[in-house]
Amino acid sequence: MARVLGVLAATVCTTRAQSSCVVIRQEGSTQDIKFEAYGNNAIRTRVVPSGSSFVDTPEIVSALVPFAPTSRVDGVACSVISVNSKDNTSLTVGNLHASVTSDGRMTFTRVSDNKMLLSEATVRSLGPADSSVPIPGFLASQLDFSAVDGERIYGLGQHKTGILDYKAYGQPLDLTPRNTEILIPVAHSSLGYAFLFNHPGFGSVVFNATNSVWTATACKQIDFWVATTEDGPVHEVSPWAQLQTAYANATGHAPVYPEWTSGFWQCKNRYKNQTQLTDVVDGYISRQYPISLIIIDYYSWNPGPLGDETLPLECWPDPKAMVDGLKEQGVEVMISPYFHSVQSTSKNYAAALSNGFLATDGTGKPAIVYDNAALYDLFNPAARAYAFAAVQAGYIKQYGLHHWWLDCDEPCGGSPDNIVYNSGKWPAAFVGAAYPHMLDMMVWEGQGAPGKEYENDNVMLGRSAWAGSQRYGGAVWSGDTSSNFNNLNQQFRAGLNFVMSGIPYWTTDIGGYGGGDIDSPDFRQLVVRWFQWGAFCPIFRNHGRRSGGPSQEGGDPACGNTEGSNEIWNFGNVSESAIARVMKIREQLRPYVMEQYEAAASDGAPVMRPLFFDFWEDDGAALVDDELMFGPDYLLAPQLMQGGTSRSVYLPILPAGQVWRNFFTKREINTTTGGVNITEVTPLTGDGFETFPLYQRVTLSPYPGPPAPIPCDNSCTLSTGTDVVSHKLVSSVNSSSALDCCAKCRASSNCESFVWGLFDHTTGPATCFMLTGIAGLKHDPTRTYGCVRP
Repeated sequence: MARVLGVLAATVCTTRAQSSCVVIRQEGSTQDIKFEAYGNNAIRTRVVPSGSSFVDTPEIVSALVPFAPTSRVDGVACSVISVNSKDNTSLTVGNLHASVTSDGRMTFTRVSDNKMLLSEATVRSLGPADSSVPIPGFLASQLDFSAVDGERIYGLGQHKTGILDYKAYGQPLDLTPRNTEILIPVAHSSLGYAFLFNHPGFGSVVFNATNSVWTATACKQIDFWVATTEDGPVHEVSPWAQLQTAYANATGHAPVYPEWTSGFWQCKNRYKNQTQLTDVVDGYISRQYPISLIIIDYYSWNPGPLGDETLPLECWPDPKAMVDGLKEQGVEVMISPYFHSVQSTSKNYAAALSNGFLATDGTGKPAIVYDNAALYDLFNPAARAYAFAAVQAGYIKQYGLHHWWLDCDEPCGGSPDNIVYNSGKWPAAFVGAAYPHMLDMMVWEGQGAPGKEYENDNVMLGRSAWAGSQRYGGAVWSGDTSSNFNNLNQQFRAGLNFVMSGIPYWTTDIGGYGGGDIDSPDFRQLVVRWFQWGAFCPIFRNHGRRSGGPSQEGGDPACGNTEGSNEIWNFGNVSESAIARVMKIREQLRPYVMEQYEAAASDGAPVMRPLFFDFWEDDGAALVDDELMFGPDYLLAPQLMQGGTSRSVYLPILPAGQVWRNFFTKREINTTTGGVNITEVTPLTGDGFETFPLYQRVTLSPYPGPPAPIPCDNSCTLSTGTDVVSHKLVSSVNSSSALDCCAKCRASSNCESFVWGLFDHTTGPATCFMLTGIAGLKHDPTRTYGCVRP
């Protein structure tokens, strides 16, 4: 039974070596190992060739934040142990014990139950990188851990596998960031540990039935972090919550996003000018639909050049007045400026080139990426400062724009795998996966760090990220998906894994990015289903490259193509009505959403998460991959199948005093004795198209016992949560509602009371039981009791 979601009190780290870390130099080994306390139940491990130095920032890019060890009993930071056996080759930190066996393999054990969490199958490899790495002096590595039967693995960023458990997937994943593929190298295990591969470059990872293997193409050392739970195997606090907190402590906590971000974000490919943008906002407001943000998509810099960080007057005649006016209406503005790159015709290019602020290709020339622009070398602190100074002088100072859509941040275009960073010192294979992380860092340094102008309003939405990006305020959307139900299914599971990777703010293009014809019945069905899930993502955002619908040209043709409409009133009356309803539900839940943002910032708890996160002792919840919890109180089971008119819903076990209440029908289901599977209808027509399986976890206060019989008058008195027994059944008929049942009872000459509900308590049809007598009541949350006295 799920008991508590939260954080256990910290304990003091203890180590066998009486210090916060140990360096192990094993006779006959070609490697030195460093175990270092890095959290209350966490250890950072680094491995280097024998005699080499262990490195940290600024010599490398690390996901880990600086950490002050909590135990230095002997007054020194690290003990150095040279051994020729397995004696004294371990470190214990809280509930985690790390050791090196006599044959050189590393193992990690949970102390409280002596459970083996990780054990190397073979001694790791660490040797010179191959010739594909263009700069000499780098190493290549491989870690190989033994598989454990029944283990499940989550996290690892966002991938289009369509599978939630990566152990079941069993195929290699590439550490290189690509559009729609984001590898965050952290895995959360059902065994009760979290594992971070602290490598910002290229490589791979695979979890399968025999082993778990991590590789790095170019590195300076093997570097990883392991954490376990405070307790176990019986957990008073969700083990998944404990591990998310430990990971946030190690890699940095996300900020609490400002209140406006919890509302609805509107976008499309693309609003091309100021008039069109403000007209769309007016369209939402005049129809009384909620809207918090509207986004200016790419090519807003046209006719250019990219890199000047300004908007052309012919398309955007008064951006400052536009931003201020929309803000007065309660709507923020975000822009997609691609300011990590600069075209050679930009006023900012020459100084960037002469000062060495541009990344280079294999020949030493500026690396060219999307839209024939040169890429800023954001691993160079001076380059970050230079690039953001241009942003500050342009978008921020001139227009008041400071919310950023960081599209194409992998980066895209050109040959990103061959780029060289940090003034020619670091190949992409060594740090390339962290480029979006450095872009987030640049924005945070420029506007969001403590004391900066937008410290409390630092919002950016990237297409990629890396471990620790959350500490800079980076949010992520899932990239350029396709408008079909297959992608909807993929994205649902990809999103759950992404938020289990430590970055709480995530979203998709509702309806998919490409291929959506808004006049198509198939798309109109898809976009409704996607909205019914998207409203329960951490960020609620509509975007896509559409065809069909009314023309939205307007303005100077130089401003570029606007493509099809993507406003909800252009999806047809039926779809518009269904979407409007779920938008209003999200709007009603915004105070609750802000509570989840605060929990994400303080404890690392994902805003949306798999069922097992909250119900870790429910074996049934562990098997569910097409439902989610939205915070601790709402369970969503969206219809993910094209043409689907019903679906099975699993409701996990709840403690006594709590029930699952259907958000729309208010029907309550008691799962105190065990989780239940029910069938929910998801109609494609009528009012039912506007509803979907959404349940709220409700605490009954006080928990109702058998109520006393209630007096009846000429009205229909309804009381939920009760049933009638010991009555003589007059008749039973199908009935659409409790009030309809009441009317039928009143029309019957010998009906004095009724019970309305599902025939067998779990499935339909809804039935009206007409009875004589009013005595003998018992609790049954699936039915409604009422009585009529002539």
